[in-house]
Amino acid sequence: MQEKQKISIEEVWKNWIDCLIGDDRNSIFQQINLMIWDTSIFRVVVACRKKKVEKNSEEPEINGALHSFIDRNYFQSQCLYIRRIIDSSFVIRGKKGVFSLGALLKDLKKYRLELNREKFLFLLGKPYDYSEIQKKENEYLKTHHNCIVPSEYDWWPIEEAHRFFDRLCGINITERRPDDVIPEQVFSRLDDKLSTCKKIIEYVEKNIAHSATQDSREIQNAEDLRITFHQIWDAQKIVFEVANFLSTALFSTGNMALQTENHNFYQYWDKPMFECDEIGLVRSTVKAYRDETSKWSETAIDNIWNWIEETNVEEIEG
Repeated sequence: MQEKQKISIEEVWKNWIDCLIGDDRNSIFQQINLMIWDTSIFRVVVACRKKKVEKNSEEPEINGALHSFIDRNYFQSQCLYIRRIIDSSFVIRGKKGVFSLGALLKDLKKYRLELNREKFLFLLGKPYDYSEIQKKENEYLKTHHNCIVPSEYDWWPIEEAHRFFDRLCGINITERRPDDVIPEQVFSRLDDKLSTCKKIIEYVEKNIAHSATQDSREIQNAEDLRITFHQIWDAQKIVFEVANFLSTALFSTGNMALQTENHNFYQYWDKPMFECDEIGLVRSTVKAYRDETSKWSETAIDNIWNWIEETNVEEIEG
């Protein structure tokens, strides 16, 4: 999906911030943080399971149905996270706008000529030339020994932004110009890095997001797709690396992959889900749901007939 017309680079810059590091629940790093957090929980479950197996390898005290449920849902949700974050089929603005690395990279390519070095520093709130700031710092240090330099005299972040832009442009300090722009190849290489996760995306398309027929799976060799947890974790790392690179390059902001846990995170891990005298609750819950779904079978045909015939009557009367 293509955007109809260009907008100002200032507005685009704000869109990029919102897309990558914004507070919206669907921003890229909000998605990444939740994806990585879920993996930390899953690894705790796996570590617990491993301990149970080590204690009794022949008959470990593990409920197979519960752990299959955990594995299956973790696996599918992680594959969907990766596919969603990488997706390049949409743009980041408009009624169908999405926050994804694919959409962001596409937008960076589109607006890269407007994002020259001078404009880049302006958008960061930094001056292009910091020689006056250096002079003020030197004057301050002459009269303030062993003191922390005030932030308004700190010119190093400006030089650091220049150096990052130098490397993005493939030039050295003596070649700097206000109209330097980032080569499109930089963003294309990031696309290439994300494309190494292509196998997971193909798996999602054939097995999770859509229920492909046997013929469709055979055409795409979908039966050869075997995704492991380690492949998912490798893809998570790739997604984080690309996102963190863009966050650092554009906004001078680094990010943690796994957020710090809350103080109550470690509560009740040592408690069972059910006490011995509460196991009957498992049976009664399953039975209650079975009774509920049994009624579906009893009324399903009549309900659909009623729906069809009611619709036909409405069309005739209309």
